[in-house]
Amino acid sequence: MNTSLFEDLLTLIKKKSSIRNTEQAVELISLFIFLHYIKLYLYENDKRFSDIKNISSNNINEIKYYYQQLYESFIFSIDIKNINHDMLEKLRSKIGFLINNINDHEIIKYIDYSISQIHSLTEFYQYANSYQSLILRMVNESGRSGEYVTPSALVQLMVEMLSPTDGTSIYDPACGTGGLLIESARYIKGNSLNKNLNLNYSLIGNDTSSFACLISIVNLLINKEFNFEIILKDSLDINYKNTKYDFILTNPPFGKKSGWDNIHIDTHYKGPNLDYYFLEHVIDSLAVNGKAAIILPERFLYDVSKECITLKDKIFQNYNLDCILSIPSGALLPYTAVKLCILFISNPGPTDRIFFYNLNNGEKYSRTNIIKFDDFIDFLESAKNRTITEHSWIINISDTPSSYNLLLKDKERNSYEFLSDSIVNIEQTIRNNELLLTELSLLREKIAILESTIKNHSHEYEFERLKVGNIAIVKSGNLLQKNRLLPTGPIPVYGGNGVIGYNNEAMVNGENIIIGKVGALCGNVRYVQGDIWVTNNSLIIKNYLPNKVLTPYLAKLLSTLNLRKLAVGTAQQYLTTTQIKNVEISIPPLTTQHKLNMWLDELDNTLEQYNKLIEKIMNDKRELKENLYKGLLIE
Repeated sequence: MNTSLFEDLLTLIKKKSSIRNTEQAVELISLFIFLHYIKLYLYENDKRFSDIKNISSNNINEIKYYYQQLYESFIFSIDIKNINHDMLEKLRSKIGFLINNINDHEIIKYIDYSISQIHSLTEFYQYANSYQSLILRMVNESGRSGEYVTPSALVQLMVEMLSPTDGTSIYDPACGTGGLLIESARYIKGNSLNKNLNLNYSLIGNDTSSFACLISIVNLLINKEFNFEIILKDSLDINYKNTKYDFILTNPPFGKKSGWDNIHIDTHYKGPNLDYYFLEHVIDSLAVNGKAAIILPERFLYDVSKECITLKDKIFQNYNLDCILSIPSGALLPYTAVKLCILFISNPGPTDRIFFYNLNNGEKYSRTNIIKFDDFIDFLESAKNRTITEHSWIINISDTPSSYNLLLKDKERNSYEFLSDSIVNIEQTIRNNELLLTELSLLREKIAILESTIKNHSHEYEFERLKVGNIAIVKSGNLLQKNRLLPTGPIPVYGGNGVIGYNNEAMVNGENIIIGKVGALCGNVRYVQGDIWVTNNSLIIKNYLPNKVLTPYLAKLLSTLNLRKLAVGTAQQYLTTTQIKNVEISIPPLTTQHKLNMWLDELDNTLEQYNKLIEKIMNDKRELKENLYKGLLIE
């Protein structure tokens, strides 16, 4: 067994191919690991596929066709339940996209040959640690990928504290590479009384990144997990219906929320912090007698904004915040250096007495001095009996000021060393600026690859000129009476600029494009899926030629055309269905639309990372000021 197989492939890809970014190389390796799992599965479970061989062609298009056929065989040969439809489509597109991206049949065949040295599923499962090493190397070489990975010490701690059991559901709304789900399963297996019985737990993970979902799927499969569901979606999306789960563990993204339109409008919390929305989603998704653990920036504890007080009220009145663990800065590097806390919550409440533990062991955590599970031994022993020590105490909620500042210092305790946080803020600002430069380099690289691919495959880009009315139904939305516009409900209602409320009845379903019709919002383009209602302030475009036109690609195309310039009217400008029907567009073949749509999504993701880093740098500035003031002025 070659334990360095995956890392050797990573080195080769970065040295011999056009791919220089570690994250992209790991994505390619993961895809081929997944495809090899398919080969092994089909060979061992369905004799019709016993003649599967390794790829032999030198033609890139034939290689793509080979893998896509292999993938299709897998999807149609089993009743697959562990990957949702959107993820299936993304994986199908990624096969062609990643092979085009590397555009080197020798490298592809070498990857395929190397991984094919794993001859059985039994042997495949022995590579779990090797795959974990590949993920850790990715984090060390690509700082931005740290957002998908939670340090193993924190993962072990959170699982140990919740102690998940068989016959339950375990959920992570921001699953990243699936570490919390895998460790939960490992804990259940290790503590099962009867080792011979089939276990009946389920693992559920959401993520907005197709990259993270692919890594998570491979990670679960190689760790011999089968009863899982990885969903490519935003857990905070307005269309997301809160299912209840027995155990929830998550390390959500930190920072300010962008794209307000897709957040539940019925949340108690109405502020800007993305991680607080995840906190509310976690408690809303917690089943009766359920338990949750969530990692947050420590600012949540001393945040006395009215929006945060409202959220804390909801927690304290309806749930039991059993325990808070404060962790020094640097534990989540390279993703972030901010000071952390882990909240341990159970349902039902209310909260009366919180066990607070301050991990103050003198360690300065960094990328080279990582946090270790042994650092939590004293915490685990103290938390078990809620023992009061020099590092731990009890917070009586009834004695806490209505501002709910959970870090107001006990007069008998030592200083909380807030000024050290200011130094961390400065270090984090430096780190985020370095990541920003890396992100810009990645963007430049992606644009160069896109330009090169288009140049080398120009024969595939033959465009057909069409009018929108020739490929789609264009109609106006319907008036919705005010008494039917609800604050919550099963069906989102779209106005000219996104969701404005809910309704009990759907007007359209499936894939649709919504265009703002009147006023300042006319010409605003939005691609939506699912059951929706659209008001008369918007136009609806329904693609009736899905075999010719890809709806999300059409939406992207229309968004570039400045449709507002077509508006008429003086007192209030508006668009008509006739104007939209007569809009002329150039459409390439459907396969090319899929490729272009994938490329554009990849570029959007990179630009979103760029925006997040800009926001992080601004947050660092604010937190530096807050920590300086707090360290000097807190009583």
